[in-house]
Amino acid sequence: MKKTIFETEVKGSSLSNVDAGVKILCDRGRHPKMEWFANSGESLWCSTEADSFRRLEFFSERSTGLRKNADTSLSTIEHLTPVLLMYPQSYFEIRGLSKELPILDGSSYPWYEAVRKVAGLPQDLLFYDAPIRERFDWGYGFMEVRPADSFEVEYSISHGSYEDDAYVEIYEAEDLVKLFPARTFIFEDDFEKARVAGLLSAVNENCGLLLKENAGEALPAFGKSFRMPSEPVMHKILDLIGDLAVPVPFLPRLRVRIHNGGHSAHRKLLERILEYAYRYTPQVD
Repeated sequence: MKKTIFETEVKGSSLSNVDAGVKILCDRGRHPKMEWFANSGESLWCSTEADSFRRLEFFSERSTGLRKNADTSLSTIEHLTPVLLMYPQSYFEIRGLSKELPILDGSSYPWYEAVRKVAGLPQDLLFYDAPIRERFDWGYGFMEVRPADSFEVEYSISHGSYEDDAYVEIYEAEDLVKLFPARTFIFEDDFEKARVAGLLSAVNENCGLLLKENAGEALPAFGKSFRMPSEPVMHKILDLIGDLAVPVPFLPRLRVRIHNGGHSAHRKLLERILEYAYRYTPQVD
């Protein structure tokens, strides 16, 4: 009999746990579905059951988290979900071995390597229509959204005298792979504030980029260099994609312009398009 079930475990430090992990199972013989489980073993949500996702409480502590109850939650999922977009016709079980997923190097690329080993070659991306035109504002930024032919993002960020922006269009899997190496980042002053607040206790120099601002530039500490132009902004785009892909492994056909966004801002957009994500979920073979 031909083997259809493949699985792997990914372990490492998370934002606050030096011993975090997840088990990823892919069954190539089953109908497409993605189901996420907490480390208690309890199912959190499933891509084929809208109500299972809607019942969850969203929370953000420098990452995306979803909570079913006080003892059942999972966070730091936004670096894995962009990779799952590349396998919309596959069956996955993602089982947290801790309440946070590992941060790894702060990018999606190690997740891509792990998932590809069990799921095989990437598949065609699938999109759904989300016919909305809206603007969201908050004290330090904004987001404008309108329909498009694919998923397009114009993202800008500022911190002190530092400013940068980037634009990407996502049509196929290769467009996503180009974003995967972009690492998460934090500026030195924000890092100190987070530590004082009791956050990021397990983070070290291998978990992403610590940035220092100098004369309008953002420079990596620890002798590191950027992997690509505008890497901090590219990671923000990756975060946005990951946050929108949490409930289902499809992308909306939207053009998003966003300034100084974050997980809470991304969540505002997800809540607005969620009905379309389920109503117009593409049919897969």
